[in-house]
Amino acid sequence: MDTETHKCTACSCDYTDDEGGIQGYFGMLPMSFCPTCYACIWDMVDQQKEWVGLTYEEVQEILLDPKFQLKPLIAHAVEAKLKEKNT
Repeated sequence: MDTETHKCTACSCDYTDDEGGIQGYFGMLPMSFCPTCYACIWDMVDQQKEWVGLTYEEVQEILLDPKFQLKPLIAHAVEAKLKEKNT
């Protein structure tokens, strides 16, 4: 059992290696992320993959469409545009 604690760079909570999380460097800057913040980082990166392949104009079209102003609908709009583009 690892009792060494780390302080999360994002939320400042204390956690141990037994709980999960990660420690490392962004370039020269030391970083430490608790399990929750680490999972959120992965989720954020995963969400960005939905936008891959769209042109700037297509992204603007989605974001400016009045029916897609709510955040939950943006992901649906991106998915629909990618399906449209790939068929």
